[in-house]
Amino acid sequence: MSEKTMIEAIRECMRQEMEVDDKIVVIGEDVGKLGGVFRATDGLQAQFGDQRVVDMPLAEGVIIGSGIGLAISGLRPIIELQFLGFGHQAFHQIGQQVARLRFRSQGRHSLPLVIRSPYGGGVRTPELHSDAFEAYYTHTPGLKVVAPASAYDAKGLLAEAIAGDDPVLFLEPLKGYRLVKDEVPDERYRIPLGKLRVMREGTDVTLIA
Repeated sequence: MSEKTMIEAIRECMRQEMEVDDKIVVIGEDVGKLGGVFRATDGLQAQFGDQRVVDMPLAEGVIIGSGIGLAISGLRPIIELQFLGFGHQAFHQIGQQVARLRFRSQGRHSLPLVIRSPYGGGVRTPELHSDAFEAYYTHTPGLKVVAPASAYDAKGLLAEAIAGDDPVLFLEPLKGYRLVKDEVPDERYRIPLGKLRVMREGTDVTLIA
């Protein structure tokens, strides 16, 4: 157990999961040589090679579409969209392909795919970079949407998302990348998706978030 920022916990999770499963690949803009614009994938290409950590062109529809093909072929892609606001360029792929493939194929194809993307304001980003469109995606049948609030949650929930056979949109708060720090286990662990957790006991108000 050691104190980690959210971005450190996310990076550690991907590295540890890739070490135990060679079907996991990472694709996205600048994820390889640069290590991601926020360094979430820093060092992964050096460790796993450019066949498992792949720099993609500036075309979000192509990135998501490529991830679909990789997942159908038996791999487990982790896709990084640089910002959630850029997801509009791939909205047709996410809503009409990623989320519906299991239903459309009558269960013949699962889609073990994770789309990671930073979102939210408060960090003085330009237009489109701070958009928070998570509500759009929560109304998309077949797509799980995850938004961790702590470094501990980020590592455990991302590991669970990677291990699943259905697509997950994993949203990472921009302002929390380096400002959020907490104690995180150094070893691998998972946090089940969709289970409630009581953060603070009380008697007067119930707040669900």
